[in-house]
Amino acid sequence: MQQINKLKKLGVSMFIGLIGFIILLLLSAKPLLAYWFSQSTYGQVIEYNIERQRPANYNVSQITPQRHEILIEYSVNNHDYWISVNSHVYSAIGLIETGDKLLLSYTEENPEHPYVLNYALFSVLASILTPLVLLILLIIFPQWLYHCREANK
Repeated sequence: MQQINKLKKLGVSMFIGLIGFIILLLLSAKPLLAYWFSQSTYGQVIEYNIERQRPANYNVSQITPQRHEILIEYSVNNHDYWISVNSHVYSAIGLIETGDKLLLSYTEENPEHPYVLNYALFSVLASILTPLVLLILLIIFPQWLYHCREANK
């Protein structure tokens, strides 16, 4: 009976992990498709800016939102292109610096609109879900398998 209760609790954790994995796949659908089905090249970060824009409904005492932007220069068929990308706060903590090389995926028809493939540019939610899904796969899944075998004995 104790094995079955433990199996039920682990089953709930596995279900949460499955939901987290599905959400992670949905969040990363665009970069994965860009990586698998597009051309790619490397670009170099040439500039890092912090924009401060105060919306009209903010007053002086409220904190002004910041937007961290990086400018990436890349070349396709001997043509130089530039793309400005929101780098969230990751560039502020040193994960992306001026001079770094980043992988860009683009279509042959439209090389001026690439997708930057870098772990630090994915959404914050994906950054939070990845360790959760890894935790469930590495720790809870083996326990679940063990208790499934024990319950079937």
